Amino acid sequence: MSASLPYSTLVRLLTLNNQVHDLENRMMGVELQQVSVRTEAPELSGRATGTNRIAEIQEEIDRGVRASLTACWLGLPGDPEA
Repeated sequence: MSASLPYSTLVRLLTLNNQVHDLENRMMGVELQQVSVRTEAPELSGRATGTNRIAEIQEEIDRGVRASLTACWLGLPGDPEA
């Protein structure tokens, strides 16, 4: 039995990986904005909006990772019960 994944599964995994990578880049942008707000206006450093956005992006990243794991598992050849 071959242990390789079908082409369509590999394409899906690559797509999901690219989406997660883009989300990570967006999250880094939010973090950099927070740093500049803190240095320019320390009285605004307690704002929850940036923190909430980071949490939302992290949740999207987690969903992408779970989708990747699911796609990989479903793409494996053979009986999943074996």
